[in-house]
Amino acid sequence: TEAQWEYACRAGSATPLFFGDTGADFSKFANLADQAVLGLVRRDSPKWIPRDDRFNDASVVTADVGRYQPNAWGLFDMHGNVAEWTRSEYRAYPYKDDDGRNADNAAGPRVVRGGSWYDRPMRARSSFRLSYPAWRQVYNVGLRIVIESDAKALASVNVGK
Repeated sequence: TEAQWEYACRAGSATPLFFGDTGADFSKFANLADQAVLGLVRRDSPKWIPRDDRFNDASVVTADVGRYQPNAWGLFDMHGNVAEWTRSEYRAYPYKDDDGRNADNAAGPRVVRGGSWYDRPMRARSSFRLSYPAWRQVYNVGLRIVIESDAKALASVNVGK
């Protein structure tokens, strides 16, 4: 869900990005729009892509998972690389877990979180959210596979080890 994604992204931090403020050097932690994104344009083209020229994360577009440092909980690419679909339907705050937004059959647009290689830090904050129709293919949005487990079943599996 959207709430689970934000909780995992923050990993106990209270800052806009798990590694600091939006002005922090993100090049070790996230693949965001920076000097490297200029590799998309020809030398004689105008520098039209919004970016943060102070930093260079060395990736023009997507990077291999794990290239950048993980958050405190060991999760990689929570900010940048590709934004991520969530199960949650886009609805206004305040967030209510029991209002149907997380139902599998919710019909409205879905929440996208995390920002991508094409976004500056402001659009990659832990709290920043976008919405797209669930059917839309978006060039800089992907997904993270999450397996929900039953704690009792997990405990019983580990008993014999």
